[in-house]
Amino acid sequence: MSHALASTAGGSTRATRSTAPELIAQAIFWIASAIALLGGIGVVALREPIKSVLSLVAVMLALSVLFLMLSAQFVFAVQVIVYAGAVMVLFLFVVALLGPIRERGGGRLRLHWAFSLLVGLSFFGVLWAMLSGVRFRAPQASDLATFGSVQQIGIGLFTAYLFPFELTSILLLVAAVGAIYLSRGDRPDYEPDGDEAEDRASA
Repeated sequence: MSHALASTAGGSTRATRSTAPELIAQAIFWIASAIALLGGIGVVALREPIKSVLSLVAVMLALSVLFLMLSAQFVFAVQVIVYAGAVMVLFLFVVALLGPIRERGGGRLRLHWAFSLLVGLSFFGVLWAMLSGVRFRAPQASDLATFGSVQQIGIGLFTAYLFPFELTSILLLVAAVGAIYLSRGDRPDYEPDGDEAEDRASA
């Protein structure tokens, strides 16, 4: 009797130990997802550009945690080093140096809240229609062996996803050209100082 109770207790202890990592993984997943959602809302809701950029940094870090949980170590490293560590910090420095720029008021669009709600609902409707047709399956052992590796990502980028990859590069180029054009702004014409004006007049 005592042997049966001991074996039952040992089995329950092993079951508790086996589910503890799963509970920790689920907790990390929900925390990272909440940070990503709240950061995304902060990007579009906060009025100050610096706070908006910091919210986007939080989104990138939360997504990197999700990639790490999916055993995609390379994507995790790229997400932290390139996006959160380089691009977002560069945005933060640019916004901090330039300072907030007030847009020229042209009047708000009438019923802009209703229009925004309509666009948002349409977007989520299309997203729901796309995800409802997805069939989930258990991953195969061969897929798990190469998932997240540099070789597998390179093969995917230059075979099945070649067109979206090249399209993204064109969009980034257009965004860079647009950023350079917008950074020029309405700069006043160069006016020489008093001493320089006198030198020109005397010459």
